[in-house]
Amino acid sequence: MKIKHLLIAAVLLFTSAAATVVQAQQLPPIPTDPAVRTGKLANGLTYYIRKNGFPEHRVNFYIAQRVGSIQEDENQRGLAHFLEHMAFNGSEHFKGNNIIEYLRSIGVEFGGDLNAYTAVDKTVYNINNVPSQRTSALDSCLLILKDWSNGLTLDAKEIDKERGVIHEEWRLRTAPITRMLDRNLEALYPGSKYGKRMPIGLMSVVDNFKPKALRDYYHKWYRPDNQAIIVVGDVDVDSIEAKIKKLFSDIKLDPNAAKVVDEPVPDNPQAIVLVDKDKEQTVDLIMLNFKHDVTPKDEKSNMAYMLQQYAVSTITSMINARLQEKAQDPDCPYVQAGCSDGEYIYSNTKDAFSCNILPKPGKSVEALAAVTRELMRAVKFGFTPTEYERAKADYMSYLEKTFTNKDKRDNSVFGDMLTDNYIDNEPYPSIDQEYQSMQQVTPGIPVDLINQVMPELVSQTDTNVVVFAIYNEKAGAVYPTPAQLKKAIDDVHKEQLTAYVDNVKNEPLIANLPAKGSIVSEKENKKLGYKELKLSNGARVLLKKTDFKNDEVKLNASSLGGKSLLGKADIANGKFFDDVISYSGLGNFSSTELQKALAGKQANADLTLTGKHDVVSGSSTPKDMETMFQMVYLYFTDIKKDEKSFSSLINMMETALKNKDLSPDAAFSDSVSATLYKHNPVFMSPTVDDLKHVSYDRILQIAKERTANAADFTFTIVGNYDEAAIRPLIEQYIASLPATGKKEQAKPYYTYATGEIQNTFTRKMETPKSIAYFYWYDLKTPYTLENDLLANAAGQVLEMIYLKEIREDASAAYSASAAGGARLGGDTPFNYLIGYCPMKPEKAELAQKIMNDELVNLSKKVDPEMLAKVKELMLKRADEADRNNNHWLNVIETNDEYGVDVQTTYKSLVQAMTPEKVAAFVKNVIIKGGNSVKVVMLPQVDKK
Repeated sequence: MKIKHLLIAAVLLFTSAAATVVQAQQLPPIPTDPAVRTGKLANGLTYYIRKNGFPEHRVNFYIAQRVGSIQEDENQRGLAHFLEHMAFNGSEHFKGNNIIEYLRSIGVEFGGDLNAYTAVDKTVYNINNVPSQRTSALDSCLLILKDWSNGLTLDAKEIDKERGVIHEEWRLRTAPITRMLDRNLEALYPGSKYGKRMPIGLMSVVDNFKPKALRDYYHKWYRPDNQAIIVVGDVDVDSIEAKIKKLFSDIKLDPNAAKVVDEPVPDNPQAIVLVDKDKEQTVDLIMLNFKHDVTPKDEKSNMAYMLQQYAVSTITSMINARLQEKAQDPDCPYVQAGCSDGEYIYSNTKDAFSCNILPKPGKSVEALAAVTRELMRAVKFGFTPTEYERAKADYMSYLEKTFTNKDKRDNSVFGDMLTDNYIDNEPYPSIDQEYQSMQQVTPGIPVDLINQVMPELVSQTDTNVVVFAIYNEKAGAVYPTPAQLKKAIDDVHKEQLTAYVDNVKNEPLIANLPAKGSIVSEKENKKLGYKELKLSNGARVLLKKTDFKNDEVKLNASSLGGKSLLGKADIANGKFFDDVISYSGLGNFSSTELQKALAGKQANADLTLTGKHDVVSGSSTPKDMETMFQMVYLYFTDIKKDEKSFSSLINMMETALKNKDLSPDAAFSDSVSATLYKHNPVFMSPTVDDLKHVSYDRILQIAKERTANAADFTFTIVGNYDEAAIRPLIEQYIASLPATGKKEQAKPYYTYATGEIQNTFTRKMETPKSIAYFYWYDLKTPYTLENDLLANAAGQVLEMIYLKEIREDASAAYSASAAGGARLGGDTPFNYLIGYCPMKPEKAELAQKIMNDELVNLSKKVDPEMLAKVKELMLKRADEADRNNNHWLNVIETNDEYGVDVQTTYKSLVQAMTPEKVAAFVKNVIIKGGNSVKVVMLPQVDKK
């Protein structure tokens, strides 16, 4: 993208006012984070090391490769991704699955902390949250990276076992949009190799390639000059650097090795307009793209690039606000539209300004015209000063939030940043450098300059315009033609447009503050470290000050009631309550006006109903606490009816739900809910028919009834607040809330099936899939933290077994999962284990047999080594949770409402778990409970 306008601005800001455009080339470079140690070995391998203290005592390891599916030959399509899988199936120092098993032994979870991904132009492996206290663990992780770099064994037997796993991953991830994208990819990338290099590849190649083809790809492209080692966390930088040099320097580089060459994406002088349809596509979707050149990698280190990113960010924010505001007009032909700027589909050599449009039924042509019209309006007339001030305020507010929290940024943030630097030369300044630079720069960038950038993003001609429209395929349906969609854009170009008018309400959220209440008493819970305040209106506040995140304050207000108090006539209102309330305004502000008023604020609040609770939640930075408190106050006292927003929401819901049943996954999910909850309509997912029974007035009445008595609520606040600042806010906005004195109690709500229930059904599908969901549970044994932990451990062990038996040994699935736990707060005790498996249809019976048999086996014997790994992970997660505000919200609320301390004895109970205790729990609670729901979906086989 051209950046000459931003270069001019940068010159004015960084040099004298009389500077010329030529001097812009002398702009200072973007500084690199001084905390990052980087270097390159003689063989070409790059390394980055950054010491970081959050989370405490944790380290992330990455190996980033500048290669992906675009490097494949025609007979290798899918092998870049296949190779990624093989990295976990045997290497020089870790035979078989020993990488996975070793890392589990130190509390690193496969699939969560241990993972990888393959893209068109990169392949990245990560080992996250490694305990830093063990030097041997750090050394072993570096050795794993070394093996991934050049030590994979690629055994033929392991390759053959993995073919079925890859095929099932393809099946699992195949959806209507992927089928249509696959069919049209060459037309979307005319004349480019990108049109034939989806990372998942061709199953004909995956199922039949010779092992030599995979080894050839590996040895050709996995080389030190294409690789970067990245280590971020609680490490000694000098020590890690020395170990990287010692471990990786002996890897030899062939001087004649093939070079990675960028694959170009040609411009299209004429618009590309494609229309496709699929029988399982649930919504109509139009994707409008304006292709443009990427910023050359060697220009990304210049300060002008940071200004370019700022301009694109504010433009995207402003145009999306306009599109969202227009969607609330009753005559708007789309229900939702949003824009972004980034890679054109998945190519790193061509970017695009892209808009996704959900048209109203039969309004595709009009919807495309409406979005194009708003884009052209912005191109021709630009944005208004008030729009820009809001976008700039939001940008700087987010940057300030990050800056305030600079010492509590997760290792993964830096890992991703350094990966992007290696792959695409994206800059990696420290947040101090970025914040200070943008504080100096943004005041000098006027809206007129931003308006000059918009035409560089959005073409006013056919050049590089791409439209891809997808629809549900059904008999008798009428679809727009490419010619009609093209004409919609052409006609807009001929229109005489007028400038956008920004209607802004300049007044405070609360014009007249309520009379203050007071804090009448206070006591302390020393065990869990929080204070309990009793307010003059009867409300209670539980306060815990933390320093886990410098920029975060969390609030949760709860009272008994929830959906359990709604009758049959309000089932639909209950299903849509949360959405309708969130689309309403507050005080004197409509939904749109409220969003404008909150510009530059990092604060939010919501009113929701759970099964048995009424909840008002909020979050903010310490700086914006008062805004959060004001929103909480207004949710209790003055929710504004906003008919435009409500109508927009209903249109959006209708569009999303009208074809929902066409999705096999949605049908399966509905079957699980119906079977587990005995077809209770309360627990069924929303339908189009439900929308007919939604009453906005009734929902507002329910909200008013539930928030009438603040004395019925307990407000829990956790975070980095200032003690002296928060108390006056509590008195002003919580102690002043109305309190009727009437307390509510929740009614029975949950209706679980009892006994052994089997629901197996077949379904016709475009891509045949089989899914099994097994739920075993007990409704009699009272909740204890120990049972909760035993169930949790049993679920994790069961998942390990499923992955080995179903995925690795039987090649019957790409994934198989299990989980367990015990719940508080229901109508009955609830202890459970769950097994879930998307299965290969031909091996569905085998997978189900393994799922059943291994649960029974678990009730007899639990593998000690597996349990030891699970305990290690649970203890590590407990340490991480102890530094999390949401975790402490749950701990405090659970202790206050149920009198159950889920914190103090957690680790000791985990440490005391034995294989015998876990097996006994499965036998005497889960199996003896006698309840199971098993839902299986199989593909329908057409009779010959």
